[in-house]
Amino acid sequence: MAQWTLWSLGLQELHKPAPPAILDQIKHAEKKHFPRKEVFDFDSELRKQNVELIVVIDTAESNCGPILAAYAVYARTSKVALLHKICVAEKYRRQGLATRLLVEQHRRLQLRGCNRVQLWVDEQRLPAKQLYENIGFVEVGRVEDYYGPNRKAMHMMLYLPYES
Repeated sequence: MAQWTLWSLGLQELHKPAPPAILDQIKHAEKKHFPRKEVFDFDSELRKQNVELIVVIDTAESNCGPILAAYAVYARTSKVALLHKICVAEKYRRQGLATRLLVEQHRRLQLRGCNRVQLWVDEQRLPAKQLYENIGFVEVGRVEDYYGPNRKAMHMMLYLPYES
């Protein structure tokens, strides 16, 4: 079963189970923000042991319960993590939340022995590409037609500093 990590907007870990409504909010955001072919199958993927879902919630926003601010999905082997997905809800964009989430998660991965994080991004998604470059990802390759005809994927890598 996948590991769930629940964070507050300040990126402090909340040691309590994620409310069931949060997964519904994630699935809704996924369908809204990603092309149909790229929608993540949370029901099957979250059954895998090497998958981690990081969820940032806004607990102060609503009387209806916590509101999804952002989420990221990682798959991990022994030393390498794959950033499979990141999404920030529209209301929380352009506030540095994605950067803070990624930097904090990469610090935690490093403490658990991970030495690099990889991802693939559509070269036409300039804000995503810029986010990754700003936190230290470098391009290591390209794949033609990865996302469809004439849609190249950039393979990017972040090398985490080694700490003994």
